[in-house]
Amino acid sequence: MANVRELLNSALSCPTSVSFATDIAPLFNSTDISHMKNVTGGRLDLSNYDSVVMWSSAIYGKVQSGDMPPFPADAWTPDQVNLFGCWIQLGCKP
Repeated sequence: MANVRELLNSALSCPTSVSFATDIAPLFNSTDISHMKNVTGGRLDLSNYDSVVMWSSAIYGKVQSGDMPPFPADAWTPDQVNLFGCWIQLGCKP
C-alpha cells in the first residue's frame, strides 16, 4: 500500500478552494464524532478544526482504505476521499 504522501500526490483534480467549515466538517456526522472521541479518549474530535488538522494524515489513510468510518456506516465515496485529500493539499483551510 502506498504511503499517505503518495496517496495525496495522486489525488484527483482539486477545486480551487476547500475549507473545513464548508466542505470537510459536513463529511462527519454526529455518530462519527462521538465514536472517534470515545475510541481515542477524546484526543480526536472530528467537529474541531485543530483536531482534524492534527489527525488529517491518519484520517485520510483510514477513509482512503475504507477503515473509517467503522461498520455499519457506509465507506466514503471516492469523491469524498478526494475532497479530503484536496483539503490537505490546499493547506487545510479553516
